[in-house]
Amino acid sequence: MAYIATPDGVPLYYNERGAGESIVLIHGWTCDSDYWWQKNVDALAEDHHVVTYDLRGHGLSGKTEDGHSLSGYAEDFEFLAESLNLEGITLVGWSMGVPIILNYLERFGDERVRAIGLIDQTPKFYTDDDWEFGLLGEFSEEGLTELVEGLKADRPAAAKPIIQAFFAEPRSEERLAEMYARTTLTPTLVATAMLNDMVPRDYRRQLPEIGVPTLLLYGEQSAVFPGPLGEWMHEQIPNSELVVFPESGHSPFWEEPEKFNVEIADFVRRVTDPEFALAD
Repeated sequence: MAYIATPDGVPLYYNERGAGESIVLIHGWTCDSDYWWQKNVDALAEDHHVVTYDLRGHGLSGKTEDGHSLSGYAEDFEFLAESLNLEGITLVGWSMGVPIILNYLERFGDERVRAIGLIDQTPKFYTDDDWEFGLLGEFSEEGLTELVEGLKADRPAAAKPIIQAFFAEPRSEERLAEMYARTTLTPTLVATAMLNDMVPRDYRRQLPEIGVPTLLLYGEQSAVFPGPLGEWMHEQIPNSELVVFPESGHSPFWEEPEKFNVEIADFVRRVTDPEFALAD
């Protein structure tokens, strides 16, 4: 367990495990690193240097009203990466972690980044006549307003159905309560600020410009982003690979962790070891 203070004085909680090629895991909205990556870190750290951290305002990182935007989180990651001397990273993001990665690449480039992994996320949340892969299959500005107001008025009632939608198979009431409790480490102010910053964005035009190898990891049964979104992403991103998890929803790293860990490890070997890539 370790902390590092950002230039504006916010302590970021992070962990480093293992040795080898560096993998950085970025968690999703209102989540944290210790709980949500618990099925992945030890396995990946057997042969890799694995870095996890809690986004500002999330988990065990400092609580502040400032800096809660995708660009602010991208700046935090650049500071963390510079402080830890991270180079040649495979940068893996789940859900909100994906637009954080895209914002980071847009702002800071890929000098530190060897490859990226994108887990079950859309480049555009709102649906319209030209876009069918929005949040929950159909989402609008009015839906965002309702969600934000719902979180402020009755957070359990608004948030628990979202958490339940993370999975192909419903979680037990006990497990759902445990997961919801973890998300309350993120203040409601932070949760709503990030929704208001993230949801209106559209990253579709950036996808063909991604210049590093990309692994797409999508749950075939995702209710958060239903439909063949992974196939669409694969068509847009050059030098990308798509892995579909047939038994998973929005969280393949949790529902099919063994397959997820193997796919990440093999991908890292392919992008770092030419002999492995040729043998494959």
